[in-house]
Amino acid sequence: MRYTLPSRKEWQTLFDNLSKAERVLFIGLFLTAWTAGVFVLIGLDSDYSTKLPAPGGSITEGIVGTPRFINPLLAISEADRDLTRIIFSGLMKADGRGGLEPQLADNFVISEDGLTYTFTLKEHLYWHDNVPVTADDIAFTIELTKNPKIRSIKLAQWEGTEVKVIDEKTIQFILQRPFSPFLENTTLGIMPKHLWENIPAEQFALIDLNTEPIGSGPFFIESISRTGTGIITKYTLERFNRFVPRAHLKRVIVRFYQTDIELEKALEGGIVDAGSADINKVPKGLKRLDVNLPLIVGVFFNQDQYTPFKNASLREALHVATDRERIIESARGGNAVATSLPIPPGTFAHAGSLENTEYNVERARQILTDAGITDSEEDEDSIVEIKVSKTEYAPVRFKLATPENPEFVRTAELIKSMWAEIGVEVTIERFEQGDLEQSIIRTRDYDALLFGQVYGYETDPYGFWHTSQSKHPGSNIALYANTKVDSLLDAAHKAISRDRREELYTFFQEAISEDRPAVILYSPSYVYYVPVGLLGIDLRQIPFPQERFTDIEHWYIHTKNVWNIFAP
Repeated sequence: MRYTLPSRKEWQTLFDNLSKAERVLFIGLFLTAWTAGVFVLIGLDSDYSTKLPAPGGSITEGIVGTPRFINPLLAISEADRDLTRIIFSGLMKADGRGGLEPQLADNFVISEDGLTYTFTLKEHLYWHDNVPVTADDIAFTIELTKNPKIRSIKLAQWEGTEVKVIDEKTIQFILQRPFSPFLENTTLGIMPKHLWENIPAEQFALIDLNTEPIGSGPFFIESISRTGTGIITKYTLERFNRFVPRAHLKRVIVRFYQTDIELEKALEGGIVDAGSADINKVPKGLKRLDVNLPLIVGVFFNQDQYTPFKNASLREALHVATDRERIIESARGGNAVATSLPIPPGTFAHAGSLENTEYNVERARQILTDAGITDSEEDEDSIVEIKVSKTEYAPVRFKLATPENPEFVRTAELIKSMWAEIGVEVTIERFEQGDLEQSIIRTRDYDALLFGQVYGYETDPYGFWHTSQSKHPGSNIALYANTKVDSLLDAAHKAISRDRREELYTFFQEAISEDRPAVILYSPSYVYYVPVGLLGIDLRQIPFPQERFTDIEHWYIHTKNVWNIFAP
């Protein structure tokens, strides 16, 4: 027997034959059934579907500075480095959790002796002008970096490294000796050979490709806005659809500001919805992310210029007379972790059991007294005096150089007042960042220096504490010289095992803690504001501020429901 549904005419006839009460009842039952069905479908959708990122949406990032070299070999300012990170890709990249992961690379193999690194590229890699990315581009970029005429800031990282192109998808790096942090070097942004190979070295820093770059990253430059005098005020970046995985956001707009205060006002006024700034209250519509940075801030003693610092008791007393928690609260708004160690907290090599951030003014005074560093009764000041020859004493009075930066200036003022409590007089000298680096740090012309050390991807302290790095361009700003420490750092460079490096770095931190060549203060966090509705951003620890963009292709605003059976 065959059954068919009533036709529309038959339904109409049936409805017309119903009484008024029956019609009301029928409509009521129909609406009840329809509503129940909707709720059943909603329940099924909730139970058996998943919210996934959907394409579309945009964010507007605010950055302090003006871009000049959006070029992996020349980028020096924050504006340069931020845009370089979005537009270019490296073989490897930061993973946002303190480690590294492949970007252009599909995989890599390290030889047993730690001298040969072989990388295989992913399939379907393209430049923003749709030319394929090959191993030749990588070899070309490294050779450019090694060319002294280019004056790349990355030159030292690649000196002595032999580069071999095996085929268009395979490249090999051969080191002269094992170097455990080598993978960090491979985060270098790769440049397109077909656009740069005919550019003379003397023109390298002058051509428009430095501000209108072609990269292989998740976003490309769609348009540039300039003032009437040609100063860049805004970049509009569009999603590059051939990047794998394709970004969810359609557009990233980057606006530039001359000062931190201007950026703060732009965030508070809703002109930009992403950026890093020192704001007391989270602006409406934004959320705050606190990201760990492998960076330490401290006061580094130049014992060659101010000889009283050669006295170990004086250095220890200054260490004990420093209230780190007060500094963090006043100068950083609480956004930092107190530390006394040269390797930042949160990194694999930080020896937390060695931490000693004790603040005790009375103990500091006693340390000085026991060492014969006391206030002379013959003068009316309260400055302690230290023996500088067999018969001569001199007041402990020195200059502290610091960047002209609110955080560092406030920290310097606090240190000055704290150390005055134990009879040490500090005069603060403030310098613009460029002047400080060129005229003061480069020449090592300071008694003491309040400064930060950024440890990067692999937590390698060699450049900051090895004797060979005491002169420019080395970063041993304490001019620290210790043969035992040199041996430990040399051994750590050769150690392939992470466990062995951690052991060596623990011994290194013990030695620094005994010698106190600096008063290490704190490790700051990176404060980053983004829209409340921005999802997919997972930053826990980044080596440099620009690495906040390391997973920008995974950020999203829009979502879609997908039945679980169809979800990836």
